[in-house]
Amino acid sequence: MRPRVPGRAALFAVLLSGVLHTPAAAAAPAAATACTWQASTLPLPSGTTSGRVSATDHQGGYSGTAWGADGRRRVLSWKDGTTTDYGTGGPNDQVVAQNSTGTIIGYSPIAYAPPAGHAWSTRNGKKAPLPKPATVYVSSAYAIKDNGDITGWMWGTFDGVWQTRHVRWPADRPTEFEMMPDLPKDAVVADVDDDGTMLLNFNGNQGTYAVGLWRDGTTTHLAEIPGATRTTVRAISNGRVIGETARPDATGKTATDGVLWDQDGSVHILPGTASVSGINRDGLIGAALDPDKNNDYLTGIWRLQTFDSVLGNADSSVTVVGNDGTIGGYRFNPATARSQPTIWRCGR
Repeated sequence: MRPRVPGRAALFAVLLSGVLHTPAAAAAPAAATACTWQASTLPLPSGTTSGRVSATDHQGGYSGTAWGADGRRRVLSWKDGTTTDYGTGGPNDQVVAQNSTGTIIGYSPIAYAPPAGHAWSTRNGKKAPLPKPATVYVSSAYAIKDNGDITGWMWGTFDGVWQTRHVRWPADRPTEFEMMPDLPKDAVVADVDDDGTMLLNFNGNQGTYAVGLWRDGTTTHLAEIPGATRTTVRAISNGRVIGETARPDATGKTATDGVLWDQDGSVHILPGTASVSGINRDGLIGAALDPDKNNDYLTGIWRLQTFDSVLGNADSSVTVVGNDGTIGGYRFNPATARSQPTIWRCGR
């Protein structure tokens, strides 16, 4: 049985007061007129019963996966009332990103011990593996430009040495790939901005959990969160970064907060949030609200540092925020244990 959900007006007031899991100095500014988000369920093809949105073209088009009783994922896109099915893969196939022309990239895991899998993109109405050498066990794509160039990484043997190499698959040469310069030591790519800036997490091998930006061979570390024991970045858009930080609260318990790094480098805790899931170029943010503080699993929408509204109900989850102001994700039906691919539009 789900915990009781507080009244929307009461929860809104609590969030604005800044008392949810938030230091007094980080209380949210008063919000402008909040959105009433209108949900639209996207259609599923015959033979599937669940689905979710994972990426957007930022022009009203979305992509994701759907599955039925066998669990195998079918890659789909939704645009202008049309659903396109790119074929069926394995039970863990993932959609990673989509560009403005509708090309989708993703990853298909094949094995886990040792790891094996391949990156793919949609082409001529189907998803097709991106090229890789026979000595590579894993290839994974993490970004696609509007011109179709794809960037990602490969893990395998190069010149007889096991290593991870970052690569580019050029759009005008679909059967080829190019090696890219090595990233800084211990860096893992979290996201890529439209101007090519890479958002990086640095793993614990350095003794810290640093986060930063990498462009033209130069690393710029993001501002640290006072008292943080671990910080992770998730997404970047138009120079703004979102992520999470863990730190002890007033009782000594480790608490996790959503964080925004703005274009000027300033860092802001998003009061009452436990994690973040998406940001668009205007600073519209989807974030999971702290379930320990509001008695249920709810998603909040922020406009930069300002809390806007609660999205739907406890069964609504955000995966991506479009530059057109729409939001993509899914709604889970606990009665049927099925997920519905969903988009939300602001209906002030």
